[in-house]
Amino acid sequence: MKTVFTNATFHTMESETDTHATMTVEDGVITGFDEPADGSNAKTVDLAGAHVFPALIDAHLHMLESIALASMGEQICDIVHGGVEPHNLAGVEQKIRSYAAESKPGSLLIFSNYVSAAMDEGRLPNRHELDEWAGGAPVWIINIDGHSGACSSALLDALGLEDVAPDGILSGPAHDANLGKFTDHLASSITPAALAHGVAHFCNQCASYGIGTVCALEGTDDSDRDRMAELTAFLAQRFPLDVRLFPQYMDQAKLQKVLPRMGANRVGGCMKWELDGSVGSRTAAFSEPYANGSTGSLYFDTDELARTVEGFANRGFMVSAHAIGDAAIDQLVGIFERIPGRHRIDHCEFPSEDAVKRVCELKPFVTVQPGYAWIDKRYLHGYERYLSESQIASQIPLARLAEAGVPLCGSTDAPVQSVDPFLQMRGMREFYVEDQSLSAYEALKTYTANGGEMLGEKKGLLREGYEASFFTCAVNLLDIEPASLEGVHAQDTWLHGKRYKPLPDGLGTFVRLLTTRPKKI
Repeated sequence: MKTVFTNATFHTMESETDTHATMTVEDGVITGFDEPADGSNAKTVDLAGAHVFPALIDAHLHMLESIALASMGEQICDIVHGGVEPHNLAGVEQKIRSYAAESKPGSLLIFSNYVSAAMDEGRLPNRHELDEWAGGAPVWIINIDGHSGACSSALLDALGLEDVAPDGILSGPAHDANLGKFTDHLASSITPAALAHGVAHFCNQCASYGIGTVCALEGTDDSDRDRMAELTAFLAQRFPLDVRLFPQYMDQAKLQKVLPRMGANRVGGCMKWELDGSVGSRTAAFSEPYANGSTGSLYFDTDELARTVEGFANRGFMVSAHAIGDAAIDQLVGIFERIPGRHRIDHCEFPSEDAVKRVCELKPFVTVQPGYAWIDKRYLHGYERYLSESQIASQIPLARLAEAGVPLCGSTDAPVQSVDPFLQMRGMREFYVEDQSLSAYEALKTYTANGGEMLGEKKGLLREGYEASFFTCAVNLLDIEPASLEGVHAQDTWLHGKRYKPLPDGLGTFVRLLTTRPKKI
């Protein structure tokens, strides 16, 4: 049956000014625009003067962790009145004590969005502090840099990491190489009710922002069998959102467990596919030292990495890899230049001038999270503490890459940051390096047309023959000031021609998912 959507401005994203007054949809696909009434039995939907945009695509997030945090924990820090709160360990202690008091004794407590750079003490809490504050419960704190964290004694004991982190604090390779242990423990701790709550929260939150597709970077190679990632893939096939899985495996046996559920050959992201660490933990691999004299290091021998990437590329896989420091980006670009296919650089935050020129020629897909830099410049000041002026100035040149035709793909790296896409767009439009800021159109394009191009699917544009996934908005995102992006939400999100219906917050979510026909991820 045809549905004609009327009384709206349909922004196709084909260009900044291309709009239509009506859109016709049939069987979940866009069939035309501005068509005259033909007297048929088409259903008419009045969108009440809204602005309509293609459903957004988050190109890089960690869905399993986002779901777990929604079900078993909470954020530590928030930005309040122009600053980070809490900003000291006394405030952190208060939040942890309060949450622990309301939790079942002995249950795993997970806290995200800890901002060590904003703490008066400039550090994570140690195991002894966490033991006291949480009454001996297993506690996992995730720092905002995504490459460091802290554990209580009970969790260290459960994971067998006492020798790795005697004080309970893990950073850089010690943190990244053991995330599979955390995932396995999480799988054994989460209840069906908590998992259902987390799934519903994640899907509903994405839809509230107009996100219709998420690229989920899941899995770790450092556990015997990644059952939680397998369960996540099984459930994701039934999500109302479109999930596109990027298995973070080099292990072929683990990859084969999820590959039959996928619609295309993709591999990589973070975890095993991290070429270096982060600026916040001073483990991103720079050729120039940090302020404290360290440089970070590459996690892979170049020849070994090249053989692995080439092996996947020759089998038709898109390869995605995490690279932040200039040394890591140089390493990855050099490999991509020698192999078939078009691949991804995730983050790509401090490239050398030579790498920028080569990326402009090669045109890989580049996933970016400028919302973090936007927050750092205004509230955290971590780059100022850790990097030289020349390093800060070498942040990814957004405008230059966009002008050269490099597809920048917007993403949040959730749960490192919130899934809010409009914070990332604000970061693009008010970029840390001001002359590399993007226009409103180019910023929105990173979440629409570019994401569809990266996936090789008919997504990200309102175009005849493309899927009818879109969201309605009270404001025109192409002509508002960057500050007005704060607090923006979708009025409604439509996926494949159907209005999104929020998942229930309870075990009813599983009933709905398990009665849904599975689709490829």
